[in-house]
Amino acid sequence: MAVERQAHLDAQLAARDRALAQQAADRLRMLREELASGEVESVLALTPDQRLRFDEWSTRRLAELAERFDVDTTVSQKRVSWGMRIASTLGGIAVCAAVVLFFMRYWGYLDTWLQLLIVILTPLLSLCGAERMARRERTRYFTGLLALVTIASFILNLVVVGTIFNIVSTENSMLAWGALALVLAYRYGLRLILALGLLFLIGYVAAAFTARMGYRWLEFWDRPEQFLLLGLLVFAIPLLLKPARQANFAPVFRLVGALTFFLAVLSLADWGAPSYLNWDARNVERLYEFFGLIASAGAIWLGIARNWNGLVNTGSVFFTLFLVTRLYHWWWAWMPKYLFFAAIGALGIGLVLVFKRLRASMIPANSAVTA
Repeated sequence: MAVERQAHLDAQLAARDRALAQQAADRLRMLREELASGEVESVLALTPDQRLRFDEWSTRRLAELAERFDVDTTVSQKRVSWGMRIASTLGGIAVCAAVVLFFMRYWGYLDTWLQLLIVILTPLLSLCGAERMARRERTRYFTGLLALVTIASFILNLVVVGTIFNIVSTENSMLAWGALALVLAYRYGLRLILALGLLFLIGYVAAAFTARMGYRWLEFWDRPEQFLLLGLLVFAIPLLLKPARQANFAPVFRLVGALTFFLAVLSLADWGAPSYLNWDARNVERLYEFFGLIASAGAIWLGIARNWNGLVNTGSVFFTLFLVTRLYHWWWAWMPKYLFFAAIGALGIGLVLVFKRLRASMIPANSAVTA
């Protein structure tokens, strides 16, 4: 057990060191590109001997980082790495679909004991494969693929076992799925699996609350107001806990929390979802339209202040959606259609100008170049 715990800790430290090495390689690569442009080199006034020594050192350093941590040292390599991440994700989804469809095709021909044996062994075998690949590869592409297959097989396991033994379905299954996903995410440093686990846990809490309110737990989608608090809670977890390990998980918490929160507000504002508020439906929609505008604008401000690019982008998208929705309700019925779209275009141009001035105000005063 101690050896296994030490191996797990070593794997986490290796993932953290690789992330830091990738950041160092990116900084060094950008510095080389700036020097190659000539402008920075003219300011530094490097001698040919100094430039040669820097080129030799930077080339050697990038080679060391690539050999030791398998990091990307060029823009082309980073693009290929993104392609590999996308391919591994799509491959994992395809394998999951293949497993499910295979079972559906031949399931009726198998005896009950064989069905149980298959659904028990499949997640265990894929988990063993993920563990083995995590020890052999540093990029975790195949590890993520097998982890995704493990979760899908575990979901299939609970569904099939419940069907065979006629077990009443409850929301607790989502708790088990989410717990497994979080364990795999933190063990192997997989952000996609973390997002999947958070979504399962959010669904579990919402379903449990719905069941306690006297409704069927499968109706937890019907009243999205409960997702407002859950989204804020997930968003605040990195701020409250500040984990030392897997620091690159914080953007995932923020993204999942923000999307959960804003989608709930949008469904209440524009999609006619029922509310716990005992008000007229139109008043509820107007309330959440204005609330969505204020909340998305606040998200943009917070993202800019904290340098959270993902939150800025998310807030900008939902601010636009809430604004267009509000303008549609105000103007569409009485305004000519060409004038409506012209007004939307003018408003978009105005927002671009506002953001441009906001961006210019963030430039440090001492960075201005005097004539």
